[in-house]
Amino acid sequence: MMRQMHVNRKDLNVGLQGLIFKHLLKKAQKIKEDFNVFDKNLRSKIIGQRGDGVLEGEDYKWCTTEVEFSRSILVWHLATEICYLGDKDGSNVSSEFVINGRYLSEYMMYLLVIRPNMLSKGFGDEEYLETLRELRGFGNVDLILGRYNESRGYDDIAFQRRWKTEKSVLIGVEKLARQLRSLELKKRWEMINEVWVEMLAHAAAHCPWKEHTQQLRRGGELLTHVSLLMLHLGLSEQYEYKGSDDLPILTRLTGKLIDVSPQSSTKTKRKSDKNI
Repeated sequence: MMRQMHVNRKDLNVGLQGLIFKHLLKKAQKIKEDFNVFDKNLRSKIIGQRGDGVLEGEDYKWCTTEVEFSRSILVWHLATEICYLGDKDGSNVSSEFVINGRYLSEYMMYLLVIRPNMLSKGFGDEEYLETLRELRGFGNVDLILGRYNESRGYDDIAFQRRWKTEKSVLIGVEKLARQLRSLELKKRWEMINEVWVEMLAHAAAHCPWKEHTQQLRRGGELLTHVSLLMLHLGLSEQYEYKGSDDLPILTRLTGKLIDVSPQSSTKTKRKSDKNI
């Protein structure tokens, strides 16, 4: 099936860059401070988080770790869009904060539909088409917001049964939209932003390098930049730590060991200074 999607290229604003970097740096520090950095299993657990690392409790496992990554992306994307439609004119939250959350949501959906090979698993055409058919049943924004209004009657037991047996993602979107819309405005968008950054990091950590290479021919993807940043911070299976006080990092790329530790960066800088 030929998948179509309107793609609009946008520059990555400073606020979104900072959001991504702070999230990755926090993960890198957690691995170094809280865990044994030589334990690859523990490092893999941190790298493998895809929303569950920033969400507290059991309430959101059904749409993160207990469901396929591709389905999780679609559910969170549609729920984010519903929240955006209801909150875009809100005065109690930074407009940049709301916009950044939506940008990340749209980018992950773009990868799912247009660049599925960059994700750990592709998205089934049948499920994709079924979701589009269901969405066409809504006539306008008011109908969408009306369906997902948290005040409507809701049967959670029926949801659990349907979610496990039916292919429709919209029943999951309804539940997640209700959960998110029940939160205070600022907390809602903090959660949405954090979940999307963690999903982005998960996708970056598991994307095959051959796919990054393919996309470089087209100008590169944000996912590739995030992958390289994670590699530098030690958030990669390709890292090995040397047994020294500053724990310089070695990365394996194209079969070569490259020292990207702080000391290595300093030496490189000093050498280049002499050449000026």
